[in-house]
Amino acid sequence: MFYYLVYGLNVQSNIEFPQLLSGEEGGENRIDLFIEVKSGDELKKKLADPEKPEVEIGNTADGMWFSNQAGTFLLEHRDGVSYMTCEKYEGVPDSIARSFLLGNCIAIIMTMRGKIVLHGSTVVLGDKTALVCGDSGTGKSTTAMALLDAGGKLLSDDISVLDVDPADGKVYSLPGFPEQKLCRDAAVDNGFNVEELTYIDEERDKFSVDRRDIFLTDKKKVDMLISLHTTAAEKAEGDTAFEKGVRFMKIDGGEKVNAITDRFFLNWLYGHGFVLRPEEMVKCFALAGQIEVMDITRVRGLDTKEYLVERLIKEIKG
Repeated sequence: MFYYLVYGLNVQSNIEFPQLLSGEEGGENRIDLFIEVKSGDELKKKLADPEKPEVEIGNTADGMWFSNQAGTFLLEHRDGVSYMTCEKYEGVPDSIARSFLLGNCIAIIMTMRGKIVLHGSTVVLGDKTALVCGDSGTGKSTTAMALLDAGGKLLSDDISVLDVDPADGKVYSLPGFPEQKLCRDAAVDNGFNVEELTYIDEERDKFSVDRRDIFLTDKKKVDMLISLHTTAAEKAEGDTAFEKGVRFMKIDGGEKVNAITDRFFLNWLYGHGFVLRPEEMVKCFALAGQIEVMDITRVRGLDTKEYLVERLIKEIKG
C-alpha cells in the first residue's frame, strides 16, 4: 500500500501516485480517503441501469459513479471516510487512471465532504493568496505560471479546495499536490523540454510539471479571486474599459457570490443528482465577504500577457 497527503486528507492507495506528497501509515492519523484501482468491466454492469445501459452516470446510496474512456469510477463518502474505486479497462495505464482520480474524482470527493471546489489554481504572491480561475483557453495556466515566475508559490493547480476554519471563521485554500498541468504551448513558452515531461492528457495535449521547489504545504487564507474570460476583438471595439486588449473589473455585492459559483469545478454535474447544499452556500457567502473578486477579460488573438500580468501583480499586492 501507498500513503499520501492531498487537500488535508490522509490517503491510502493500492497504486503509486508519484505526484502526491508522502503520508504515513498508521499512527494517530486515521485514513480519510481509500483509493483502489483494478482492471475489469464488472463495476459498470453492477451500477448501471439495465434498462438504460447508454447512461454512464448515476447515484448510489453513499455517492455516485460515472464511466468514461478509461473505465468506471465509484465515489462514495460514509461515516466521515471517503472511497474512490476505479475499474479501468484492460490496456488502460495507471497514469490515465491517476489523471481522472486526481481530477474530477477528487473534486467530487471534496464536494461530498462539504468543501468549496473551484476550477482554478491557488498562488501565493508575497503575503496575498489569489485564486486564478477560468475556463480552458482563457489563459488560466499561463497567468498562474507568470505569477509563479514573479516569485509566487504554488498551493494547488487546476483544482482549488476551500473551507471555512471554525476557529476564526476565515476561508482557507488547502494544499493540493506539487504538480502543475501545462498545455504544450505554455510548457514550451516557459522553457520546459516537453520530451522530459510526463504526458498526461491526450485530449487537451497537456504535460505534468513537478513544482516541489515552489510548493507550499500549509493552508492559506484567500484574499482574491481572479476570474478570467476572453472575447472577440469586434465585441471589445469601442469599449473604453479595455486597455491594451484587457479589461479589469472589480466585482462587488451579490455578484461576488455568482462569480464564485460560476467557477465551481463540478458545474457539469449539477442536474445529475448533485445539488448545492445550504451549508455550502453559507461558505460561498463567507468567501464573498472576505475576498476581492477581479473579473478580467482579454481580447483573443492579441498578445496581452505582459500587460495583464504587470497590472495583476499590482492589484494582488495592493
